[in-house]
Amino acid sequence: MAKRKMIALRALQLSYHPLLAHITEGDHFQLTNQAQLSSLSNLEIQSLIEQMTLSVVPHPNKPTQYYLLSPAADFFFIQQHPHSSTLQVQLLIYPFEDAESIIKTLSFIAPSLNHGLQTKALHNLSKRHQLAKLYMKSVPSKRKLAVIANTSASAIRH
Repeated sequence: MAKRKMIALRALQLSYHPLLAHITEGDHFQLTNQAQLSSLSNLEIQSLIEQMTLSVVPHPNKPTQYYLLSPAADFFFIQQHPHSSTLQVQLLIYPFEDAESIIKTLSFIAPSLNHGLQTKALHNLSKRHQLAKLYMKSVPSKRKLAVIANTSASAIRH
């Protein structure tokens, strides 16, 4: 059974589990840029961090360090924001012997499921943006969303 724990980002010592590091060494991510990060407000950074739960196991030899059990490009990107050092993140701490099973689920099953559900992410974002203008006082601009998504504003359409 996993345990939940909140930890300050400034105190978090985290690295990929060696098995995860091996199976993700061929992964490709789009490079991020400072404009993407600087376009996020402190409140947005805080909200994004609050929604994250990092699946980890304790390091076998270093009690203050954890091994991450799933790829977390979004976490490492957001962690670069200056405001993130004042925040806490939630850890889901599994027993060390469960690592391979959790890595399998989070590295293969979860991405497969997400891909099937998010086939039209920019289309959905555009439709949400349009509808939000009717119901919300303030909506991020398509330009801002495009900067964060590292695409052009014209790609966010339905």
